[in-house]
Amino acid sequence: MISRFTSYVAISLAASFIFAAGWFCLWSIGLHLAGGPVLAVLLFPFGLRLGLLLQSPLPYWPPLLLSESLLLYWLDSEIGLPAWPLIQVGSLLTLLPLLIARRQRVRNDWQQLLVLLATVTVAALLQSLLWHLAGEDGLTALLLTLTGGLTLTSTCMLIWHYLTRATWVPLGPALVDQPVDWRFRHLVWYLLLFVLSLGLQLGLPDSLVRFTPFCLAIPIMAMAWRYGWQGALLATLMNTVALMAGQAWHEHPLDLLLSLLAQSLTGLLLGAGIQRQRELNQALTRQLAHNRQLTERLLETEESIRKEVARELHDDIGQTITAIRTQAGIAQRLAPDNPGVGQSSALIDTLSLGIYDAVRGLLGRLRPRQLDDMSLEQAVRGLLRELELDRHGIVTRLEWQLTDERLSDAQRVTLFRVCQEGLNNVVKHANASSVRIRAHQQGERLQLLLEDDGCGLPEQAPQGYGLLGIRERVQALGGSLQLSCIRGTQLTLSLPCRKREDHHE
Repeated sequence: MISRFTSYVAISLAASFIFAAGWFCLWSIGLHLAGGPVLAVLLFPFGLRLGLLLQSPLPYWPPLLLSESLLLYWLDSEIGLPAWPLIQVGSLLTLLPLLIARRQRVRNDWQQLLVLLATVTVAALLQSLLWHLAGEDGLTALLLTLTGGLTLTSTCMLIWHYLTRATWVPLGPALVDQPVDWRFRHLVWYLLLFVLSLGLQLGLPDSLVRFTPFCLAIPIMAMAWRYGWQGALLATLMNTVALMAGQAWHEHPLDLLLSLLAQSLTGLLLGAGIQRQRELNQALTRQLAHNRQLTERLLETEESIRKEVARELHDDIGQTITAIRTQAGIAQRLAPDNPGVGQSSALIDTLSLGIYDAVRGLLGRLRPRQLDDMSLEQAVRGLLRELELDRHGIVTRLEWQLTDERLSDAQRVTLFRVCQEGLNNVVKHANASSVRIRAHQQGERLQLLLEDDGCGLPEQAPQGYGLLGIRERVQALGGSLQLSCIRGTQLTLSLPCRKREDHHE
């Protein structure tokens, strides 16, 4: 096994080599843009150092800082960098905002973008302040450090985010045999926006070159809207390449730095805003789904309580009323010659039957008794017989293709209530000659259609288990209820599929 120290040394050497190579290449690019070797150090190498230190663990900071020190010393010995000790002191001074930024608890990507922006700004201010105290041009140093810092730190964050979030698997036969997803549509978008950025930079006349940053905001906004903060930073990176390519035709170093700074700020702030909005939308979606699950669970609990109460009422009151009627009959037999006792016994028997009928009606409102003794299809057929639609001259047609195994208890009750309310409205208000009920599964949805050829519903729907209460129940289950009265009445119910839960009581 490789020791931890050996692993640290190997990783440090590799990171230092990559950092030194990138640092020197970026310094060479900045040499043509900043106008001097010292100022070139403050451009892209400054941003590269901030970006890597901000993303890498603390134990790897010393090798990276040592690599930069050796590069500065080597450049001073080759071409002369009289201010390289000042740059080195500034590098150490900018470690303070980096340490503060790493101690911040960042939970979201948009917060990380804002922390990155604040860190780069503070580091640039410290570097330019030190430059100003040394008698150099502090404003130029501030512009260079801000431009390079915002450009390179966001790029490092984008790359680091991809490297840490991507799933890396060993190369093997199973991986080689899989088709490669090039995401051609995404590549086309990238290329088109890059060409647009380059065309805006190179195609505008000299009198309109200063408006380039506003034109370059177009691809940033498009990429941010389509791909979030990653798209915004990627568009910023493409615009940076386009702007530096345009420098060969437009000799305006200051305008170039301002353009780079403006589009970097646009990318970071727009990316943070887009990401914040997306996270709020995702949180709202999760909360709505959670609330819907809670509501559905409440409905399940309500139906369970209704079922238990209905059962207790049926058993207890039924037995009590039977006992009362029995006692009334006994009293009548014990005093057959007493007219008052006979009338009282008959009245007690009549009142008992009235209470029993009232309780049966209450039980029907609490819980459809049919659902406990038969399937949902049988219960709906029993409802058709109970309402005596044939006696009203209404022809019925039932097409039931749902099985109870695919329905939860709350869904069974809801479907029965919809059929009950719809058929009651047909009998009372529709003046229809035919009614059709069709229940089936369509994909991941349960569909129920109840339609008639009558005159439609009145403006005010009945209360109780009316359409308003049923619609609220359906929405709580994640479904929808639509009512149409163009030709007759069409009541359409849609519910998501659920597995029926077996409750052991």
